[in-house]
Amino acid sequence: MSFGSLPLAQKFYANYAKKVGFVTKIRNTNFDKTRKESKIPVNQSIYCTREGYRESRVNAATRANRITATRCKARMYVVLDNENECWVVSRLELRHSHPCSTEKSVHYHEYRELTMHAKCVITDNDEAGIRPNKTYLALANEVGGSANLGFSEKDVRNYITRNLRCSDDNEDFQGMMNYFVRMKEINPNFFYAIDVDDANKFRSALWVDARCRASYEYYGDVVSFDTTYRRNRHGLPFASFVGVNHHGKSTFLGCALLGSEEIPSFEWVFTHWVRCVGSAPRGIITDQCKAMTGAIRNVLPDTVHRWCIWHIMKKSQFKLGGYARYGELHAVMNHIVWNSPSTESFESDWAGFIKQFKLGQNRCMRSNTAAASQNTVPTQSTGGAVVHDIQGPSRVKTKGRPKGKRLGAELDKSIKKSMQKRNRKSHPDEVHLPSDNDHHGSLNKRCKDSTMWNSSEGGGFMHLLNSFRHI
Repeated sequence: MSFGSLPLAQKFYANYAKKVGFVTKIRNTNFDKTRKESKIPVNQSIYCTREGYRESRVNAATRANRITATRCKARMYVVLDNENECWVVSRLELRHSHPCSTEKSVHYHEYRELTMHAKCVITDNDEAGIRPNKTYLALANEVGGSANLGFSEKDVRNYITRNLRCSDDNEDFQGMMNYFVRMKEINPNFFYAIDVDDANKFRSALWVDARCRASYEYYGDVVSFDTTYRRNRHGLPFASFVGVNHHGKSTFLGCALLGSEEIPSFEWVFTHWVRCVGSAPRGIITDQCKAMTGAIRNVLPDTVHRWCIWHIMKKSQFKLGGYARYGELHAVMNHIVWNSPSTESFESDWAGFIKQFKLGQNRCMRSNTAAASQNTVPTQSTGGAVVHDIQGPSRVKTKGRPKGKRLGAELDKSIKKSMQKRNRKSHPDEVHLPSDNDHHGSLNKRCKDSTMWNSSEGGGFMHLLNSFRHI
């Protein structure tokens, strides 16, 4: 038996192996030694994949992959005939040392292949949003079971990932561009920017609608920038610029999709966002990301940068959870951080907290002490105004109506009156003689207790609502 070329001989033996029920592999190939540079093959041996023998040191009960080598002798040798310029079978062994199954051969990795009909069904179902396992079951029902299919469910998923997802990326990008163009035609104040690499591949995107640009004029003094969200399908972090309006509610000031969480990507977003809104904010709050810090230092040098206290406090359980008194420690730390009325009280309480729980040698607390003290000290900005860093919702200071005309002002007054009556009823037997010192002392004590809900001290209506949340 002869063949015109070596690939034809390999294909012939592979087709024979598929019909019989085994898989082939090229064992070795010898080249012409007189012409080493050209590397011309002169003979080749094609074996069954289960030839040879190998022992494993792992027990069969714990071994993940079973050993398939069974010393099979099935093989075919082909030799180059220089006179006739063809390949001739010099030796052929057809006996196997293991059973062969034609029905199971379609499930071998080398023979698994999607048909044209299967590819069309997979494409249509993926566009319709049908899951891959449902598609595979539908194809298996058509042929009477999965044993009659020439591929597995993994092949369906690989085809979707390799062939369809790549095209979907381009389609999603084109759809996003069409949306930006359409919004720009509807409202000329809509702003968007796209960043691509040298191969014109999508990298980052930023868009700010007209409402966000108008809101920045009123609530753009302090901005929060966060990249917590991530798209699982494309793996692009979603970044948001958020401010606080006069009612203490969050308001969007811009959105972005980042190609990576690195300094160049953040610099591109900050640069185009400032170009869109017209001016840099007085203060910006982010998490403890070093890439963000570097980008803000380069693009927003005059903006006060502070870490978000929520992210710092969220890590306390992981950093201090090993302490025996963690429950008491966590409660005291939360009270100091969120309820300190002034910088001086915070610093004194924090020093006492470190000393009480003996945290002076804790590396995390030393770094957070500097961060926390930095987040409570007011700093000067470029405009000569003082920007106080935000520690929580109760610390937000924005423009608005006078305190006497705000929502809940009447409720604050009624609460103060009720507290005064309660304090009077709690001490009915106390009689104060006409002594000036006693009279003034009792009056001061009563006034001190009655100002418990004073809105000017950081409480009032919002403090009352926050207290209900913890009940």
